[in-house]
Amino acid sequence: MPYVEVNGADIYYQAYGEDHVDRAPIVLIHGATNDGHNDWDTIAPDLAQRYRVFVPDCRGHGRSSNPGMSYSFRELADDVAAFVRAMGYERAHIIGHSNGGNVALVTLMEHPEIVQTCIPQAANAYVTRYLIEREPKVFDPERMERESPEWFHEVRRLHNEVHGNEYWRDLLWLTMKEIISEPNYAPFELACVEKPVLVVMGANDSVNAPDEHAQYIANNIPHAELWIPETTGHNVHLERREEWIAKVLDFLERRG
Repeated sequence: MPYVEVNGADIYYQAYGEDHVDRAPIVLIHGATNDGHNDWDTIAPDLAQRYRVFVPDCRGHGRSSNPGMSYSFRELADDVAAFVRAMGYERAHIIGHSNGGNVALVTLMEHPEIVQTCIPQAANAYVTRYLIEREPKVFDPERMERESPEWFHEVRRLHNEVHGNEYWRDLLWLTMKEIISEPNYAPFELACVEKPVLVVMGANDSVNAPDEHAQYIANNIPHAELWIPETTGHNVHLERREEWIAKVLDFLERRG
């Protein structure tokens, strides 16, 4: 199994496809409490028909270690930048979903030099009252075990083997704490972005749509493109898989 040491953590990753001298690779970043395989396994092979694709487990997720017992979007963005360099590339197309979308956005803002293009999906650029009120309830471990048994068993399955039986509780707490704290980018900061950006959000996304996070990001980043498919929830890449792949490949071909 391939691992690479990144900023003191052992990062597990999967690689798909072949290198292309005229194309930067794609890095796919998974969402909260997930891992790369679970989030992107049905997507990566299709993208790999045209691009080299890397799917890492973020530190503290799946098979990747978490030596500092930490979780922050900036730290994970630092890891993405270091991962791209460790794989031997100057830049990559950074695509992230949910909290991975936040990581993609923070990578764009803090490490633009390694970004070829950026696609943040179901991401937020600032913390709203809605998130502050919602997320502590969603990530409460007792509520999760009682009311969301499928999610409960999935989180334990993805993380227990490497991190121990009770780590899932720590991961929930660390994740929730970060979601209600970061990121916080003002319009004038987003206005400084010079990279091509495609912002994606489902019109019925119960997490991001109420506060129009995608519109906020796209409206403030110069020349950003926006895709909000109707009757679609949080997981656009899974709910509209073929359309998502076509949209992403078209964007990369036109602006990558």
